[in-house]
Amino acid sequence: MSHMFPFSNVHTHTVFSDGKNTAEEMVRAALAAGFTSLGFSDHGHSPWDVCGMRLEDEPLYRAEVRHLKEKYAGEIELALGYEHDATAPDTDLSVYDYAIESVHFVHADGGFVSVDESADALRRHIEAYFGGDPYRMARDYFDNVAEALSRTAALVAGHIDLVTKFNEDGRMFDTEDPRFSKPAMECVRIAAERGMLVEINTGAMSRGYRTAPYPSEALLKQLNALGGRITITSDCHRAEWISFGFDRACALAQACGFRSVWIWKDGGFREMPLQDTFDHKGRYAP
Repeated sequence: MSHMFPFSNVHTHTVFSDGKNTAEEMVRAALAAGFTSLGFSDHGHSPWDVCGMRLEDEPLYRAEVRHLKEKYAGEIELALGYEHDATAPDTDLSVYDYAIESVHFVHADGGFVSVDESADALRRHIEAYFGGDPYRMARDYFDNVAEALSRTAALVAGHIDLVTKFNEDGRMFDTEDPRFSKPAMECVRIAAERGMLVEINTGAMSRGYRTAPYPSEALLKQLNALGGRITITSDCHRAEWISFGFDRACALAQACGFRSVWIWKDGGFREMPLQDTFDHKGRYAP
């Protein structure tokens, strides 16, 4: 019997952090797209992250999502999530339904600099802090990811190879070079060993930086070989991107050997089968 793949996304940003739409506008977009659930995950406060919430806004964010949960009960299931950056202070994640652990920064003279601000900024950082060696920068990034995934209480591992955001054509480094691939694979191993959900993230696609999701096919194949788990997210910062690239992400997952995906359903993450075809809205149907 035919059935639809339940549309869901747990990586959603709003005006509380660096999103362009309110939380309610995101809910309405999700409903219009046929979603069954939506998880919010605004960037938590960090002294290094201009995109993060102000500390005083975090309670307001929680209150707004809880209000929307009640308002839209029966129409769509909403979840209160949180994107925690590894450079941020320790946070009580127990007040959230789930959390995403991400790394957006590398070390720089006792502080941190972003890896995803812009291609030009990343080149400057490589020259200024890593002696012009992109592999030193990549190693620092993946070391940060490995440490974060090893100690976090979060269930979701966010865009684990974010450092490739501006490397679509290999202009900065060769991802097959062992100086890159070895530390990257170590992060995959840790995520799989800890039972985390590694997101296949289409956020850089919607913004025109990439034509394929994070992480790379090589990393996803290794994750599958290790028995790892995935969730598919749009990392959306605009309402119109709520399901951007989901068809490509699902096809990539299948090509890498995955037969199931974890989505938010009935108050937690549930395993759902990946199907082979899509209906006209991008939802799977056999």
